[in-house]
Amino acid sequence: MAHNIVIAGCGNIGLKLALTLTPPHNVFGLKRNAAQLPANITGLSVDVTNPLSLQDQLPSSVDYMVYCLTAGSFNDETYQQIYVEGLRNIIKELKRSFLTPKRIFFVSSSSVYQQDNDQWVDEHTEVKPSRFSGIRLLEAEQVALESSFPATNVRFSGIYGGHRTRLLEQVKAGNANSHSEAYTNRIHEDDCVQILKHLIKQDIKGEDIEDCYLASDSEPVRMKDLVRWMNEELNTQTKDQSIAHPSNPGKAQRRAGSKRCCNKRLLESGYEFKYPTFREGYKEMIKRLD
Repeated sequence: MAHNIVIAGCGNIGLKLALTLTPPHNVFGLKRNAAQLPANITGLSVDVTNPLSLQDQLPSSVDYMVYCLTAGSFNDETYQQIYVEGLRNIIKELKRSFLTPKRIFFVSSSSVYQQDNDQWVDEHTEVKPSRFSGIRLLEAEQVALESSFPATNVRFSGIYGGHRTRLLEQVKAGNANSHSEAYTNRIHEDDCVQILKHLIKQDIKGEDIEDCYLASDSEPVRMKDLVRWMNEELNTQTKDQSIAHPSNPGKAQRRAGSKRCCNKRLLESGYEFKYPTFREGYKEMIKRLD
């Protein structure tokens, strides 16, 4: 049975998700300029931060809404507008139009976790983010959960793959931070797409869907160990770098904290990773460099 699925935000993940869902589903892509979306996706040119641009633009029925916009700038105001106000505007328009999606999926981030002592974190872990990015994403999660529609927040960890090659390029150039003791949690872009598809399919089948999933691969790794592994695979060497704060080693490179993300709930839902660890994902990327 075909469902109407609206994807707000057709960047790398949103567009790939749209393409994997159609056929059989009818997919509508919300984007400021949707004219260049593929023909099999119904493009809707709207600005989610402007409620007037949303009026009467949504399809006559909406089964699922996936909100996966990306902030164009890394500052509090942009995060507030894109994640909090944008989602709130979408929900208001759904209600104004008497649309009742079966579930809303909000793409969040592991940045909502403030932990910095190598702890394991999961969906039950207390979250008290101190940085604006985590604060705004957590606020948006609450907007989704309080919408009166069934809602699920998916917290992705550090996404790589596709055009996200920054760390790999830094290592290749010998400029990566090889001293950091902080844990980094990774997930390949393709797994992000497939996880969202998996959860939508589970909901369509009537399976129980939780209100939150921490989506990260199965092996957190210390940054220095990841950089060393990449150097071995690339046959390169990181330039000798001094630690910026010798009196407090690692402080400068732990701005995002040091935690280990547990994906047990996601695995128990039946999801199987295409790239279960950083090794499988980055090896494929490295091959493409040859």
